[in-house]
Amino acid sequence: MKENFLAVFDGTDECKSAVRYAARRAKINNAGLLIVATIDTAEFTYWLSVNNEMIDDIEKESRDALEKLSVNIKSYSDVSCDFIIEHGSKLEAVKNLISLDNSISLLILASNKKDKNPGILVETISGEGYSIPVVVIPGNLSDNDIDKLAGFDNL
Repeated sequence: MKENFLAVFDGTDECKSAVRYAARRAKINNAGLLIVATIDTAEFTYWLSVNNEMIDDIEKESRDALEKLSVNIKSYSDVSCDFIIEHGSKLEAVKNLISLDNSISLLILASNKKDKNPGILVETISGEGYSIPVVVIPGNLSDNDIDKLAGFDNL
C-alpha cells in the first residue's frame, strides 16, 4: 500500500504553504498527497432549507478552491493528489481520516502567520498528540524556503 501525506486546505496562504511542503515531500518520498477541505456545518443548523442551500454553496466554493489549488500544485509538482471535502470541524475531519486510512503516514499543517496564536488545529494537535508524525510549517515562509526545507533544492 502506497503511503499518503495529509494536508488541510482552507484557502489561506498558510495552508497553501503546507500543501506546497506536502507536495514536495510526497514527491521525494514517492508518496501520494491527500488534501482535505472541511465544511463546518454546526453553524448552519437554524433552518433546514437555508442550511442545505448554504452548505451546497459552500461545497461549490470548496470544490472551486480545490480545483484552483490542483492547478497550482501541477505548476510545481507532478505528485499524485486526491482531494476530499469533509463535513464537520477540521480537527474532527483530520482525526477521522487518520483513524480510518492506514495509508496516511504524515500530517502537514502550517501555523497562523497573522498573530502569535499558531491556530486552533496546530494547538489542539500539539496538545493531544497523534499516531503519526505531524509537521508544522511556519506560515510566513517563501516558496523557495519551503522547497529547501522539504529537501527539494534543485530548482
